[in-house]
Amino acid sequence: MIILSLVIGTATPAWLATMWYPPDEIIGKSPLVPVLGGLLLLGLVNSWMLWQVLRGPAPMAVPMRRAATWLRLLLYADVMWLLIPSFLPGLVETVIGLVLWVPALVLLTVVLTGSGWPFRLALLLLGLVEPARSLASGLADDSELQRFVSPAYQATVMAAGVATFVVMVMLLLAQRRDGRWSRVTLLIGLGIFASAFLVELVDGLTSGSTIESIAEAMDVLYIVWLARTAHELNREPRQKAPLRVPTAVVAVATVLLLMVVGPEGRAHLTYTWQSDELDEFMECLAWSQPPRVADIPAHKRDRAYMCSVSKPGRHVSDQELLGKGWHACTRFAAGEPVKARPALLALLCPEVIGRKYPDLLLSSAQIDQQQAEKENIEREQLKREARKEDAMCRDPWPALRTRFQATASYYDWDTQPYGIYDAEADTGEDSEVIWNAESVDTLETSGQLALIFTPSQDWATCVTAKALRSAPPPLRGKGWDEVVEADIISESGRLVMQTLSASKVRFPNLARSGPGLYRLRLYTRPGVDLILIYPARRAA
Repeated sequence: MIILSLVIGTATPAWLATMWYPPDEIIGKSPLVPVLGGLLLLGLVNSWMLWQVLRGPAPMAVPMRRAATWLRLLLYADVMWLLIPSFLPGLVETVIGLVLWVPALVLLTVVLTGSGWPFRLALLLLGLVEPARSLASGLADDSELQRFVSPAYQATVMAAGVATFVVMVMLLLAQRRDGRWSRVTLLIGLGIFASAFLVELVDGLTSGSTIESIAEAMDVLYIVWLARTAHELNREPRQKAPLRVPTAVVAVATVLLLMVVGPEGRAHLTYTWQSDELDEFMECLAWSQPPRVADIPAHKRDRAYMCSVSKPGRHVSDQELLGKGWHACTRFAAGEPVKARPALLALLCPEVIGRKYPDLLLSSAQIDQQQAEKENIEREQLKREARKEDAMCRDPWPALRTRFQATASYYDWDTQPYGIYDAEADTGEDSEVIWNAESVDTLETSGQLALIFTPSQDWATCVTAKALRSAPPPLRGKGWDEVVEADIISESGRLVMQTLSASKVRFPNLARSGPGLYRLRLYTRPGVDLILIYPARRAA
């Protein structure tokens, strides 16, 4: 294929035979000879790699434990996964690779001999750093490009790289201490370190023309190391003093792992609108306005604060939001001006905010109770004023006496009329007839409803209503500004006056003769209304 590529002037045939997938545009524009040289090297390395992989396990030297058997199976499965070209999505490939490697790493820490438990624990913790970072990176939203340049992400990548380097060194030391693996296997493991430096060297000398082929060739060393590790597992280990690791290394391994999987691996808002959990999202949505601190359990107040202060489109970590909030609490306690609202800071430091704003520490139930008490006081005040106004009202026609009468004050700021209506009738249509009229007079009636338009905004109007069995004396207008009459119907035999004053003076039934047609006469002057209701004729 190398000769064919030289003849036709393109590296495509040699590339397809070696890499098993078409070359990209960059390879097509690179110089032909360096590319073919890299492919020739890769072909030789691939041949050697396939010979190492396909020869299979070595003859059984000693009985293998179950953990070693499973480890060899996982290592060969990992080798086959790395050899077979895959066109699956990136996240799927990452998950499959982790499913194969993480159990193998755990089994390696179990199978290796000659190493103490602190050494193996450090090896396991450091070995989980890179898988955790790869999984987190695969699950992350690629549209958030700012995370790739954030200091937290750069620190995470650096920590994962250091952890991977240390893990490989520890594995080679453990293999050497165990004694089952040959010197060639250990040298191939060491060659994995040299591959990174070789790739950078070739990249600088060739301006990237052969970087991909050299990188592919160096990746082969890792596959061969995995295959030889599985091939030589059935040898007998040497019994030596355990290889121990200082306690500080275990601590460093734990810190590196926390740097990858901890909350600052990627700056995010755990309890805000960006949360993927529906329950947390709805809970946070309910806290979009500052909630009252007494209504929220103590363990949820930090979450409520972050939901209230976060803004869509801004990627700020929980720790930064809380840090700013605590700093504002400190400044508030010192008497310095702060931009944050006291209602929000009360979620973080209620004891500080409560000294100046005690009302912010009250619960919604306490606020409602205070409001109810205030309204009760206002109602009682209105009742006292209404009783005083009622006591000042007098019957304007005392000579016309009846047991079915009452007097009350009517005070309305909105200049709305008061009414007389059949208590058991639907007066909606009658009301529409009155209100839809082009103009209204002092007394307007329609069917079973009568409205009196005489309220005043400047003083209370004393209203007296009297129910009579027969027609009163003829109209007399002396002492009154206006005297008008109209008909009103009562089908149920009950005509009631609406409640006028806050004292809730009860008026009697104004339809004394039962169902039928009644006559309503209104006498009015400033501050006084007199209403007489009597039957127009007997009901049929």
